Amino acid sequence: MKLNSRELQIFSIVIAIWGIFLVTSGTIMSQDKKTIVKKTYSIDVSTQQISQIQAKKNEIIVKDITIEAGNPISSNVRDYLENPDQISDTMLAQLSKGLDTSSVNINQAGTYTYSITYKKKTYQAKITVTNKVLPKVTITLREKNMPTTGTISRNVRDYIYENVSDEVVKNMILDLKEVIAHQNIPGKYKYSIIYNDTTYYGDFIIREPVEVSTTTIVCPTGSTQDPNNNTCICQTGTYNPETKECK
Repeated sequence: MKLNSRELQIFSIVIAIWGIFLVTSGTIMSQDKKTIVKKTYSIDVSTQQISQIQAKKNEIIVKDITIEAGNPISSNVRDYLENPDQISDTMLAQLSKGLDTSSVNINQAGTYTYSITYKKKTYQAKITVTNKVLPKVTITLREKNMPTTGTISRNVRDYIYENVSDEVVKNMILDLKEVIAHQNIPGKYKYSIIYNDTTYYGDFIIREPVEVSTTTIVCPTGSTQDPNNNTCICQTGTYNPETKECK
């Protein structure tokens, strides 16, 4: 089929347009096929980690403490920190200088405040002193007997039957107010001992003094004169005033 001149002209234009399109597409595709280099970025965190660890070591956390009355209070600053193992020895030495427990009365139950001062900053917490837990014992009180001319003993052991420890005796409260008030008046009076929140009562008898005999008698060997009577007290046997012998 033979094309006329107009059809040839149109056909040439179409071919030219397609040529331009293909050349342009090839150029673009060529640029797209350039090698893409992937880069992996990493951050050196060693310095940052060291800083975080150092910051952690410098964190001061004080804690509340409970002790029993009468027990000594610690002078070691590590006992007052929540995280002593995370603090350097150098810093612990500085904290020790700033430890202040002067307001704590270890002999009196209650809640007190202590402090640790470091670089002009003060950290505070509580120390609770609790009452001492005493041994559980039961005691029995003696009936005491004394003349009006006698001396009232203040020794707790003179009033109890049981052999208890010194710690128990130390925590007993002996109340002799009624006896002391009637020391010169014969009669029966009450005294008490308080221990571990329990009160025990006993009788204390005040009597007239017994007249001491001024008569001296000769007692047989192995006996002594009874100061309250004109008789002798034999170590073995009974004194016979008629024969003046111990039988």
